Amino acid sequence: MKNLIIIGARGYGREIYHLALECSGYKKEYVVTGFLDDHYGALDSFEGYPPIIDTVEDYQPKENDVFICALGDLKAKIKYVELILNKDGSFISLIHPTAIIRSTSQLGMGCIVSSNVSISTEVEIGDFVSIQAQSIVGHDVKISNWAHLSPFVFLGGEVVLENKVQVYARATISPHRKVGENAIVGIGSIVLNDIEPNTTVFGNPAKKIRTEK
Repeated sequence: MKNLIIIGARGYGREIYHLALECSGYKKEYVVTGFLDDHYGALDSFEGYPPIIDTVEDYQPKENDVFICALGDLKAKIKYVELILNKDGSFISLIHPTAIIRSTSQLGMGCIVSSNVSISTEVEIGDFVSIQAQSIVGHDVKISNWAHLSPFVFLGGEVVLENKVQVYARATISPHRKVGENAIVGIGSIVLNDIEPNTTVFGNPAKKIRTEK
């Protein structure tokens, strides 16, 4: 039996705790033993959660430990995941039992797939990807490492999301479109064209509103 430790004890961390309890591996493959967070009082106003064990910086992974990262800020997520990986820590993926993932699709390490997600055929998903509730991923989609899909996102067939792409709630990306590395698709946007790397788009149709340096 593995000891699952959640990185981050704030709002998203509490969500992922409950997701972990609902997944089929709970009490069969792992139990949830606690959180890593630098704010030891983050759970003081809440009941029913395991303790904050330590900070990510100070914690040394033990033999039976496995991890999942529950940080919404992408830069922080990458930083703290890499800290644990550099200490030889191992990450698992959490997949809600209501999610549908076709057998011909592939899922990387450290992913989070929430309730009622649908992932179609021949989809390739990289490491540390988060797909939140009710999102739909079409056939032959490729999602690279560190991508984040908020609830109710739709990706049409053969869409490509490069590394560190963030797609916010109720956005739609039409088939065959490519979203470049580190791009952001704003809430409710309809993407009809390819998106350049380091670009934020918003609207219907989605238009560039910012380019990161």
